[in-house]
Amino acid sequence: MERTPQDVENCVKTWLRQVYRLTSALSWPHNLQSVVALGGFQCATIHLSAVLPRIQSLTRIRETSSFTIQFPLLSSGSSTSADRAKPPIIGILGGIGSGKSSVVRHVSDLNLLIIDADKIGHDLLLSSDIKAQIRTSFGAAVFDDRGAVDRSGLAEIVFGSSSEQHEALKQLEQILHPAIRREIQTQIGTVSRDVDAVILDAALLLEAGWDAECNWLIFVETPVEIREQRVIRNRGWSAEELARREATQLMISAKRDQADFIVDNSGSMGDAAAGMSQILTSLLSADSDNKFN
Repeated sequence: MERTPQDVENCVKTWLRQVYRLTSALSWPHNLQSVVALGGFQCATIHLSAVLPRIQSLTRIRETSSFTIQFPLLSSGSSTSADRAKPPIIGILGGIGSGKSSVVRHVSDLNLLIIDADKIGHDLLLSSDIKAQIRTSFGAAVFDDRGAVDRSGLAEIVFGSSSEQHEALKQLEQILHPAIRREIQTQIGTVSRDVDAVILDAALLLEAGWDAECNWLIFVETPVEIREQRVIRNRGWSAEELARREATQLMISAKRDQADFIVDNSGSMGDAAAGMSQILTSLLSADSDNKFN
């Protein structure tokens, strides 16, 4: 499949975020060999041979040659006070019914801007432009008598294991995802300076490449039995419907593996919110040290 410029940009952003996460874990500034100007940014050149043993202890990398990595230094001396004041962006991962949205909203000791990508997607279904594209792709059968998108009818077409449903879901995502991304970036770009952190809450955070916008990822872990109970109670789904929906997403284990931190949501909401708050507070403290030291 041919990659678009946006795909390439997303890959680069994701790679840079992963490098930044590793450098934080490795304390790589002590191993920097040189600093060069690249495209207007101050960039650090890292010789992997200097830290290869530590890389091998944290990753699956076992062999390397004498190549180097260059990445923007987030704490560059050339950054402005406005740049340093920008809050970090934290992506929230979890299975359907994991309660990740509720956990974040129960964090009361931090000023968080929560960007709900799923709500943005639902709101976009009211847009005349989006509705026109959906009508062209899926026909009038996915609209009700008032001209609104019938979400249940559309779900029957796009969620499932058949090749036709996979193709239909891909079509729907091609309509919605660019518009959702633009709105996410708009909200990030206009965030108030008094916000402690931006929380990006999206069911398809990894699948859509929106993790490229994030500094860190937190996974909310909830046993499948509890998630099944929640979707039955809150959404009227069966366990089979939950499995059908989740089959269209990355495996839960893959999402967990991508996360930097794990929050246990198998107990009370208060305990999970306290765990989330502790992680966020630690990240904000570390981010502040990196920016101002």
